[in-house]
Amino acid sequence: MGGNKKITIQKKTKVFVMAPSNTFTGGPELLHQIAADIKKTFKVNVRMFYLPILENNPVHSNFKKYKLDYSNFIDDDEKNILIIPEHYQFLEHSLKYKKIKKILWWLSVDNYFGYKFRYNYNKFLRSIIKIPFNIFRILNKVTYYNFGIFTYHDYLKFLYSFCNLRKFKELKQIDLHLAQSKYAYNYLKVYFHNLKFLSDYQRDEILKNSKKLKKTKKNLICYSSKSSEFIESIKKNCNFKMIKLSGLNTKQIINIYNKTKVYLDFGYHPGKDRMPREAALFNNCIITNKKGSAKNKLDIPINDKYKFEEKKINLEKISKTILKIFKNYQNELKYFKKYKKTILNEKKNFHKDLKKIFMKK
Repeated sequence: MGGNKKITIQKKTKVFVMAPSNTFTGGPELLHQIAADIKKTFKVNVRMFYLPILENNPVHSNFKKYKLDYSNFIDDDEKNILIIPEHYQFLEHSLKYKKIKKILWWLSVDNYFGYKFRYNYNKFLRSIIKIPFNIFRILNKVTYYNFGIFTYHDYLKFLYSFCNLRKFKELKQIDLHLAQSKYAYNYLKVYFHNLKFLSDYQRDEILKNSKKLKKTKKNLICYSSKSSEFIESIKKNCNFKMIKLSGLNTKQIINIYNKTKVYLDFGYHPGKDRMPREAALFNNCIITNKKGSAKNKLDIPINDKYKFEEKKINLEKISKTILKIFKNYQNELKYFKKYKKTILNEKKNFHKDLKKIFMKK
């Protein structure tokens, strides 16, 4: 199937969307979003399919607002459609269905390799394969990150670069690939012609609360819990108060966004991340590394002066950048207007892109 051809939704088509049972993170949220939007836009029968299959209700309480039905089986018919996240377990499970049209939504490239590596090799083999990575990591710590951070996901992506993704059995079955980020799109287009772009959008709760911004902010920094060990070096070097965004509900996170002026994210950015966009909506100045989706100017469209390699030589530059934001906060905010505008247009663009992917017959 070519990348320009649309997936046809017939009158009796059923759409199944795979998602993890009782899990509330960014990825499952997007899977419920796309299910709800397809149901509303194309007036079609849409059902969630949760793994592992549970006897009790597998729907997380935060997703009940989408009012989606779920099924413990998939109707394997050629008129039906199955949407699969890039998690290897889901892809493996989908191999048992031979007739249904299959769409793979790449919410992340890096996580796919992580899942595949974990499921394909036992613990002993994984430890052997990771020896060069572990040696490099120790040397890098000794030199205080002079080589920059080389993550576990970077290492796996390097190893799998010697393989042809088109030959993996779980990917050969896919009728259409969707990329959630430009980072994923640019990586996948080398392998797949049946590829289209479909990003996502912010939750209504976030959008609604971001319109009620508090006028007073403090010289505080919040940072992603998924940030690398380099964040500890920043904390020691900067001497500013920093709040880790971990184990919090949405109301608590919003309360922190409303107080802070800076959001730091030195994670590996496997897709177009949710949290930098949330923080930007609450008028936080965003500082990231140059990993994954943070490297390009489309997924995180901020000025390059706010993006840093994870190296010792950049610690002082990062500290000075934060201090400059604290002292000239209102002036610094203007550099993030474009990013904020892009985020506010995401829902409209999502619906436009959805109609480029599906057509109702």
